[in-house]
Amino acid sequence: MKKNLTILFLIIPFVGWSQEDPEPKSWEYTGITGLNLNQASFTNWSAGGVNSFAFSAVGKFTANHKKDKFSWNNNLNLLYGMLKNEGEDLRKNEDLIELITVPGYDFSKHWSLTGYVSFKTQFSNTYEVGDDPPLISTFLAPAYLTISPSLRYAPVEWFYLLLSPATAKFTFVMDQDLADQGAFGVTPAEYDDNEMKVKDGEKTLIYLGPFLEAYLKKELAKGLTFESRLNVLYTLINRDNLESTDVDFNWENFLNYQFAKYFSISGFVHFAYLPAQSRQLQVKQTFGIGLTYSFPSE
Repeated sequence: MKKNLTILFLIIPFVGWSQEDPEPKSWEYTGITGLNLNQASFTNWSAGGVNSFAFSAVGKFTANHKKDKFSWNNNLNLLYGMLKNEGEDLRKNEDLIELITVPGYDFSKHWSLTGYVSFKTQFSNTYEVGDDPPLISTFLAPAYLTISPSLRYAPVEWFYLLLSPATAKFTFVMDQDLADQGAFGVTPAEYDDNEMKVKDGEKTLIYLGPFLEAYLKKELAKGLTFESRLNVLYTLINRDNLESTDVDFNWENFLNYQFAKYFSISGFVHFAYLPAQSRQLQVKQTFGIGLTYSFPSE
């Protein structure tokens, strides 16, 4: 974990620093790096409460290219956070590595042919809470790779809609113990009557079917930026454990308000419905205030 934390804190300032080098005018770079701190303390508080401390480091970067009818949009999102409740060990509560790249060729004013690729995983291990807790997830377990030849409709600079009739989504579980358990929807290991493993669990699950993504990033007011990404995939294969109406659904929303040169307030809300993993709607919310560096700066 220490190694992964070191890599994270090295990546964030390096990406921010590298934008100072002169680049061709056809490329535009933006980024936000931040360190948010949260602390709660209770003394003789009648309603109760648990003393806690948390921090999270975030990096959100874009590199976009536009020349004639060709475009290439890239997003890198990094997030890592730790939480310490009184009486408990320090544990992770945020962890994300996400890269999205979308090359495109315009064939009309608002429509283009694109090749959408996204990759998502995490930095370090996640464990259940308790004594000698079992491993829940780790680097490349899971990892998600989505490859989508698609049409993109972009009526304005800050919004696009991607439509694809045939998108491949790969789920990787590269930890064999987790794969044997059937984690994240992969096929679990097979055992004989003596509970001896006779076949390893599969490390890969493939979905293939129509895909939709809606994305917007807009400055709502000076210093206030809203970013939202919604994607839906309906697989036509590997539906043995799925209902006829089941889809993979993800909706991420990020709001950032920079009220001074190096200070900001940010909030993140993520909704997910992944029926191969859980039939409950998953919701994650984070809110923080802290140090922020953004580029380009005014």
